[in-house]
Amino acid sequence: MTAGHPHEQDETRELQLAADAGSVRVARRAASEYAAERGVDPDTVALAVSETVTNAVVHAYRGDHPGGSTDEIELRLKHNGEGIVITVTDAGDGIRPNPDSPGLGYGLALVASLADEVAIARSEMGGTAVRMRFRPTD
Repeated sequence: MTAGHPHEQDETRELQLAADAGSVRVARRAASEYAAERGVDPDTVALAVSETVTNAVVHAYRGDHPGGSTDEIELRLKHNGEGIVITVTDAGDGIRPNPDSPGLGYGLALVASLADEVAIARSEMGGTAVRMRFRPTD
């Protein structure tokens, strides 16, 4: 256990979410509470997770997706000695241009400005994985 933080350093929480608008609120609340319990700014985390999950809801499952996808999003929250790492993963179409997008295209840039580190990669499920690292506030 870490002094000042009643949680084990490697505690991980995972949530399986439907790829729908209601999941954005669930993910935002879970991530915000997790962050606050570990000394990380909950508002910053809430906004970044909201943007990332919204991207997955809006963009991941367009058209046909091979492999029998169930249109789910995974939210993984992990605490380590340097803060928290949050990963949002989908099994959708991956990152590609969407001319029918309802947004302005600033979501990932906003996430990058909020998190201490951001990495975007192809997920093991064939879609996209966005990993964000947030350090504790001083």
